[in-house]
Amino acid sequence: MARKRIYSVSRVPPQEVTPNDGDDHEALLETITVARFDWKSLSKWRVAKCLLVLRQQVDDRAPGRSKVKDGTIGDQAHQGRESDHNPHVRDDGIGVVTALDITHDPDRACDVGTISEALRSGRDQRIKYVIWDGRLFSSYEYEGIDAWTWRAYQGQDPHDGHVHISVVANRGLYDSQNLWALPVLP
Repeated sequence: MARKRIYSVSRVPPQEVTPNDGDDHEALLETITVARFDWKSLSKWRVAKCLLVLRQQVDDRAPGRSKVKDGTIGDQAHQGRESDHNPHVRDDGIGVVTALDITHDPDRACDVGTISEALRSGRDQRIKYVIWDGRLFSSYEYEGIDAWTWRAYQGQDPHDGHVHISVVANRGLYDSQNLWALPVLP
C-alpha cells in the first residue's frame, strides 16, 4: 500500500513535479479559494495518501504506460498562484499536495477518459474535482450545474494529454488508503 513519502522542498524528485503549466488555476476560481502558498515557511511536503493509492492502482493496471505528463507538486509557475499542486494543506507541520496528474496513454492501457468517467460515476467522497479533455466535474453544485456533472472547462490547458484529479482538504479523506473504484483496463 502507499507509504508516506516526505520530501524536502529543496530536493523535489523530478518525477513528482507536474509538467502541466496552468493546470488547475482556472478551476480553483470557482471553488473555495486556497490561500496563496508561502513556500519560504515550508521545509517538507508530501502527497495525499489517497492519490498515491490511485497512482499505484493505475501503475499496476498499466505498468508500461507513459508518465510524461504525470505529476503531483507544482512547478515554479504553480508556486506563484493558488493550486492544489502546491502543498497548501498543513498536516503536523508538513505540507500536503492534494492534486495528481496522470498521463493519457491508451496505447499502453491507460485511457484516462475511462478512468475519469469511473471516478465521476463512482462519486467518491475524496474527490474535489476532475479535469479531462476540456471538461470538468466537481463533487459540489456550481452555478446551477449539479455535482458530478461534466461541464465545459475554459482553462488554458484543455487537459487532453492528462487528467487532473484534486481531492478535498479533509485529512480523513485525503489520507484514506481505500482502493479507488476503477474500471478493468484493457
